[in-house]
Amino acid sequence: MTGWAALCGAAGDTASEPARGIAPLLSLILPLESPDFAAPASAVAAGCRSALQVDGNPLSVELSRTDAAPANVIAAYRAAIERGAAVIVGPMTRDSVTALAHQVKPSAPTLALNIPEGDAVLPPGFFSFGLSAEAEARLIARSAAEAGLRSAVVVQARSALARRMSQAFADEWFALGGSIPDVQDFSREANLSALRQRLAASKAELIFLSGDAADARLVAPYLARHIPIYAVSLVHTGRPDPLASADLEGIRLFEMPWLVQPDHPAVMVYPRPESLADELQRFYALGIDACRLAPLLAAHREALELDGVTGRIRMRAGGRIEREPVASVFRDGSAVPDRP
Repeated sequence: MTGWAALCGAAGDTASEPARGIAPLLSLILPLESPDFAAPASAVAAGCRSALQVDGNPLSVELSRTDAAPANVIAAYRAAIERGAAVIVGPMTRDSVTALAHQVKPSAPTLALNIPEGDAVLPPGFFSFGLSAEAEARLIARSAAEAGLRSAVVVQARSALARRMSQAFADEWFALGGSIPDVQDFSREANLSALRQRLAASKAELIFLSGDAADARLVAPYLARHIPIYAVSLVHTGRPDPLASADLEGIRLFEMPWLVQPDHPAVMVYPRPESLADELQRFYALGIDACRLAPLLAAHREALELDGVTGRIRMRAGGRIEREPVASVFRDGSAVPDRP
């Protein structure tokens, strides 16, 4: 089997048998056997399918179905190398990407769909690309600094992810000369009225809201609206909801073209699976861009730049493939491009 048929043929196997002597082999390693990650992994696979079909890429494709255990992922990776993979896309979970980056010296270009813990140095031939909330937080810091803002209040949910996003924002913000005079935690049990009073008296120039969509809807009514509010795209569910999102009006974020620019030329050419849950559309878009990048990596392109459905994509130093989403803002319950 060749092309996407090889990937589909792997549905019940550890990996499909690649076509011999026909085309370079792309090995897709995804946690389809993990209850926690199977749905996002399936969406990535579907997006990859769309990219390869629409772009007419001649790569031969195989799918390795793994769970989320790093040891099993590494075993699948080594098996793909032995089968002669010209490029590998995956793994997808942070733990597996971290383990792979530390334990393997790639003999084929490898596009991991997450970033390793602690921003580890990536080995040559190993590239990271994904939907990192921390990367968006750093992008917000750069954007706010470019707008001339210098003082920020961080309002964060009490979750590990929210704290990681806050830390990423703070690290970038401090490096750019900004200050953070106040950090406020919040939860359903917190006194949000006291938070509102404190923010109303703040002289900060922006609020960085660190949390997901549920967190944002909880705290948004208590935020000071005389201060610009920035948040990562996790606050956006991906669907218009004027009632539930009314309090998010005016909050600024960076969002992928796939969700805010359906008429963008890079977006229009790919089919949109309307039956796919809103929260999985991001992973479908990730799969599209990952499998647009894979042939370029297989060809050992040293400079990469792509107008992607997840954002403008560029190669950075150390194997980091950076995407810059679209500056957006909540208007009438939806995130839309923030046009001047």
